[in-house]
Amino acid sequence: MSAEQKAVDKIAVNQLIDQPLIDASALEQDVTLEADVVVVGSGAGGGTTAEILAQAGLKVVVLEAGGYYTARDFSQNEYHAMPMLYQDAGLQATKDAGILVLQGKAVGGSTVVNWTTSIRTPDQTLAHWQKEHQVKGASKAEMQPWFEKAEKRLNIGEWRSFPPNENNALLAKGCQALGLSYRQMKRNVSGCANTGLCGLGCPVNAKQSMLVTTLPAAMKAGASIVYRAKAMRVTTEKGRVTGVQAQAYNSAGTALSSRKIQIKTKQVVLAAGAIRSPALMMRSAIPDLSGTLGRRTFLHPVSGSLAVMPQPVKGFHGAPQSVYSDAFLWPEQGMGYKLEVAPMQPVTVNVMLSRSIGEQHRQMAERFQDLHSQIALVRDGFQEHEQGGAVELDGDAREKLDYPIGVELRDVAVSALRQMAELQFAAGAEQVTPVQIAAKPYRSLAALEADLDNIKSGGISLVSAHVMGGSQMGATANDSVVDSFGRHHLVEGLHVFDGSIFPSSIGANPQLSIYAFAMRNATRLAAQLKGSAEEAAS
Repeated sequence: MSAEQKAVDKIAVNQLIDQPLIDASALEQDVTLEADVVVVGSGAGGGTTAEILAQAGLKVVVLEAGGYYTARDFSQNEYHAMPMLYQDAGLQATKDAGILVLQGKAVGGSTVVNWTTSIRTPDQTLAHWQKEHQVKGASKAEMQPWFEKAEKRLNIGEWRSFPPNENNALLAKGCQALGLSYRQMKRNVSGCANTGLCGLGCPVNAKQSMLVTTLPAAMKAGASIVYRAKAMRVTTEKGRVTGVQAQAYNSAGTALSSRKIQIKTKQVVLAAGAIRSPALMMRSAIPDLSGTLGRRTFLHPVSGSLAVMPQPVKGFHGAPQSVYSDAFLWPEQGMGYKLEVAPMQPVTVNVMLSRSIGEQHRQMAERFQDLHSQIALVRDGFQEHEQGGAVELDGDAREKLDYPIGVELRDVAVSALRQMAELQFAAGAEQVTPVQIAAKPYRSLAALEADLDNIKSGGISLVSAHVMGGSQMGATANDSVVDSFGRHHLVEGLHVFDGSIFPSSIGANPQLSIYAFAMRNATRLAAQLKGSAEEAAS
């Protein structure tokens, strides 16, 4: 930690509000602050919002539960990075442990650890929200300028600095062999060094995360970030926001301390993600006529397939994701899925190999550099009976997600396993191992197909890094939590600008969708608040 940072940590309490970075774990007494707007969360939604509101001349305080780290802290060592940058050290799971849920926990949120994949909200998704959930102002034409603004701000575009690494190229090769469509990813990078270690924090600041883009800009405009601080409650009086109560973590960020932070404000923007934004409203007893708060939470549940190739793949090097296929995303009926790859860092591979033991595990580990992965992201929440999961409170300070794995999800996950295996064999795989409890290595597609019923009955193991819904937007308080611009239907001054507002999953990696919607909503809010201030002054 630099001398400058230590000075900030030790600053006198009465000067805290003027500091750009405040480590709540270093506070020596409870504090009370004031702000025009409090933003809870510093990821894609919170970082975007903080920049826009601060540059509009509003005093912004950002609350972040995670720590503050920069490129010099990113050792690229998974042992250190996972507990430092991920929720529950990367072990967060659903209530029954059926789905591992990866989320970032640091200043910059998941944008610090994601794989830079940047895809606009599909046209079909926007149309579905408009038709089925009465979302306004979010058609393809209406969102296009916001996507363009977000892409320009974060240098999102076709990545041509290097060719796709072999792990991604094999997905393209399999698609070519089977006559399936595929595309090259857009990425939010500038000066990428092709290290392949995006999930551990970018060591060269090439990833255009909130950590190096919007948050520094917000602080330059006068915003403050209070980190290692968990928002406990939004306080209200007579249907209006009055403040936020937060509690500091200890210096390790592993447990809450006794230090409390009270922030007086009339405007709160929740951007803590689709688990913690709904949970915060639930802890705060925010009214919910719709009965949807914390419900209809969607994950893009992911199943994976691991292949041994006859040549080195070295999937641990190069951009983690640069090729994808939507060939199975929009079937005529039922759930669809998006095909991508996962980088082959040791922790990722060991998670995929967690069901193999003994000689089988040894053989796969010996072929580490020859391993190729594919993952299928299931699009959930588009049919009326697809209700996803529900956020639940776990005591006074924790939250959990209950996400039942139903028959339809099992079926589509197994169907995706079969399709990924076909693609991998078409690309030249020697053997394929579906990442499932009852699966084993298969030397041919026919052998795998003969065992699909056994794989399905053995229990489905899934993972996800995309959490959406739980504070869904819609037309009225009777059918949704917030309106189409993230404003709470019933509590004045309360807004939600993160992925929890989405009425279903997206069918694409969500970061660009969150950027665009947060940019649209925050720009509107800034204009409203500045207009109110000018009217009050006149």
